[in-house]
Amino acid sequence: MKVFRSLLMSTLVALAMCSSCTKNVSLTRLAPAEISIPNHVQRLLILDRTEPESKGVAIIEGILTGEAPFEVKNAIEATLATVQQELNTSPRYEVVRARERLKGGLFSQQFPQPLTWDQIDALCSAYGADGVLALEKFSSDFVVTDKKARIKKTVGEGKDATTVEVDGIYAEGVAQVQVGFRFYDPANRNIADQVDVSKTNLWSAEAETRAQALALMINKVRATQIVGQMAGAAYARRVAPMFLTISRTFFHKSKTNPALAYGARLAEVNKWEEAMDAWTTALDGDNDEKTAAKLAYNIAIGHEVLGNLELAQDWAGIAYTRYGLKKGRTYANDLTRQILANEQVRQQLAGD
Repeated sequence: MKVFRSLLMSTLVALAMCSSCTKNVSLTRLAPAEISIPNHVQRLLILDRTEPESKGVAIIEGILTGEAPFEVKNAIEATLATVQQELNTSPRYEVVRARERLKGGLFSQQFPQPLTWDQIDALCSAYGADGVLALEKFSSDFVVTDKKARIKKTVGEGKDATTVEVDGIYAEGVAQVQVGFRFYDPANRNIADQVDVSKTNLWSAEAETRAQALALMINKVRATQIVGQMAGAAYARRVAPMFLTISRTFFHKSKTNPALAYGARLAEVNKWEEAMDAWTTALDGDNDEKTAAKLAYNIAIGHEVLGNLELAQDWAGIAYTRYGLKKGRTYANDLTRQILANEQVRQQLAGD
């Protein structure tokens, strides 16, 4: 079982110039999973259930669809590896991968019959797992089209090099995968989730001839792997809280109060408590409304960086209600959503 160290994690990632009067601070947050899986599922077994029911039928279907088992095998592995890698970045589960590959829905548009609970119990017993996440169907497609186009070409070398337009070929390759996942909860004898995930990506290349353009194009096997990874990452976000980076903007210049800039410099070197002291002290003095609004807003940012979203929300509200800063209203609403999201994450991690 993983231990979740800090739900209100506010890791300072970077500070960068945003404009002449603001800077950015990047924070790491846990976003809730799209669905809540029962908390008793702590050790999760990932299973490949895409072995063809019949190799002969699979070969025929692969020919008809332009797919072949040897082409999609690496894509399936890439999909499952990405699911495992993404889930390992979340505090939600301890993840283990099954060694066996069970018969399922390669090339199929429909889910196969669910595994029996005797099968699920046996798998969970063998791997010490509380639940099973199975990839049960996988299909893919890669379509390349091309058309005549005017393309740019460099002629000459060095200082004599120039760019000219010539007749050529513009090619596009579109890869798509559709995968089906089932999440088995043996304690409740329930399929906690069953969903199709579809992902598409486009690549392009241009050259003077069609052969040259196609040679520059990504190949079908690699394209399918990449789109499979996209599908795997999307599903991981569906069933586990995942870390994401958010950006906040704070003020660092004032024409009338140098304390605003002083506090901003402290924030730049990650001395946020000292920065907030500087801004709070400055706010107690005489300020025009615009400067006071900036100081209150920056104090709100500081509280969020230090992990107190409720105080951050209060100060964002002050920046708007007392000093008329519209950004304060937007920020306060954003913090309301973040507080609700944090509570949802707490519930999803309650078994940790």
